[in-house]
Amino acid sequence: MSRPATTPPRQVGLGQMLRAGLRAITDYTGTFLGLYCVQLLVAAGSAVVVAQILADAFGDRPLFDDGVDGDLAALIEALRHAGATVSAIGWIGFGAVLLWMMLSWFLVGGLISVLAERPHGRRETARTFGAGGASHFFVLARLGALSALLHGVVFFVALIGLGAVYPRIERALSLGEVIGSLALGLAPALLLLAALWTVIDYARIELVVRRGTHERLGALVAFGRAVGFVVRRPLAIGHVLLWGAAFALLSIVYAWAAHGSAMLGTGGAVSLLVVRQGLALARMGLKVAAVGGQLELGMTRPPPPRPVKVEAG
Repeated sequence: MSRPATTPPRQVGLGQMLRAGLRAITDYTGTFLGLYCVQLLVAAGSAVVVAQILADAFGDRPLFDDGVDGDLAALIEALRHAGATVSAIGWIGFGAVLLWMMLSWFLVGGLISVLAERPHGRRETARTFGAGGASHFFVLARLGALSALLHGVVFFVALIGLGAVYPRIERALSLGEVIGSLALGLAPALLLLAALWTVIDYARIELVVRRGTHERLGALVAFGRAVGFVVRRPLAIGHVLLWGAAFALLSIVYAWAAHGSAMLGTGGAVSLLVVRQGLALARMGLKVAAVGGQLELGMTRPPPPRPVKVEAG
């Protein structure tokens, strides 16, 4: 018996992925801005708490003011006997990161659902976002736990790389040699990190888009299918590397523009805040565009095979 004809998978190139990313921002600008506002609230909340702690601990110490203005020696001297304060700030930062990770399991599920189903109107978009985030929260949390374990492997690779170039760093005579040695030592870990991020992103798409066709599709199965897909389609990693390059370029431009600029009173502080939030908005736009492009490529995958039920004769 001849096999039924199958439709060949749709071919997607980098240009189509970039156009899909742009459509994700322009068609669902409200969703994009909503994600940015959630991120802003988390960051602002932790920043207010940290600012209050610093004000209570160092508000009457001119040495700390000199350190904030760029005097590294003064900053080290001010923080030398403030171990409890530094520890408290560290725990607040850890809590903010943990809160954002938990929120991201809901937000990513909602975003992928919206971009996949493409609802019309604000009410329908909000309904799709909420349903997608809630229904996939726990399976994305399990994928997040797997991701945390694999990030530990990346960290171990980074330590090995840094250990290999440490003698060169000790003998370095210029900042350029130090940066070059660090880049050489961290290159394997960074490439491994890019591959891991790519697989995790496509596993998320697999779980949100395909799980309805196969209810037993769990985090580990989705991760394995994503590994196979990324190996067959190196374009997926290239797309993530392009996103990473754009992300790094924005950060470098911001650092270059802010370097050496004095904070002239309240006006300068407000200007710096606006520029920083503009950078955060641009970064969020890049992430939403990246997810839109990944969804365009990920939809070319065939769905997972359904289990065959054997009925007793």
